[in-house]
Amino acid sequence: MIRFALQKSTSGDRTHESLRTPDYPVDVRIPQGAYIPQSTVYFDNPAERPPRNAAAWRPREFVDSLSELLDEIEDSPHVDPDRLQFTDLCVAEIAPRYTTSDPQTGDTVATPELYGDQGDITLGYFRREGSLSATEVRDSLDTAMPGETRSPPQLIQITEATAKPARSSRETQQPAGRHKYFTEDEAERVENLDATPAVWMLDQVAAATESHRPLDPVLSEIERFFPQLAETDLLEFIQLQGRTETSERFYANEVLSR
Repeated sequence: MIRFALQKSTSGDRTHESLRTPDYPVDVRIPQGAYIPQSTVYFDNPAERPPRNAAAWRPREFVDSLSELLDEIEDSPHVDPDRLQFTDLCVAEIAPRYTTSDPQTGDTVATPELYGDQGDITLGYFRREGSLSATEVRDSLDTAMPGETRSPPQLIQITEATAKPARSSRETQQPAGRHKYFTEDEAERVENLDATPAVWMLDQVAAATESHRPLDPVLSEIERFFPQLAETDLLEFIQLQGRTETSERFYANEVLSR
């Protein structure tokens, strides 16, 4: 899954001809130029099915289609394709022995043995974290990640899951669920607690509980979870040192005097 947007530029906005000051207290502005609102695209993958009424795109088809779309609008007034940014990304990795090439498309797909063997599926969740302020380390970030954003998407969660057997029985009446792996409830229902997903989360997202473990101590061991992804240049390990600032807000619930 990927969630992204091509932000709207306000540089070409114009003021409405009649709905404007001084006849009205404020101006009505009319936006100019094309943009893409925040959108979520689901991919054909070995871990999860898309929600109802959503299509499952193959990665290559998505890249080609999005590139074509951007080519169509990049010459339009007040459109800057460089404003395209993704905010959320979920990736799934399985062992190479459970992959094969689709004879029609050439894409890499999972083999049926992944589900028959109840193989491992590892999910990684990335998010652009708005609470990360990098104002004081701009130069250092430029050196570490030249040309990249000041608020890079961070790995916030890892889920180690177990693939569940495909539902192929003729007696099956209910539609298949979204997950192609055992959820905690499903593992408990079939009395296979070893298949319960192991969840790791950043401390800043959620404090460690019985349901998940702290991700921070194992971030430097990313190849342990994603041996294939770690060999690419898509990941960058950056360690920041700084401080955490908090603020308080008063909520009134009763008037004592006036």
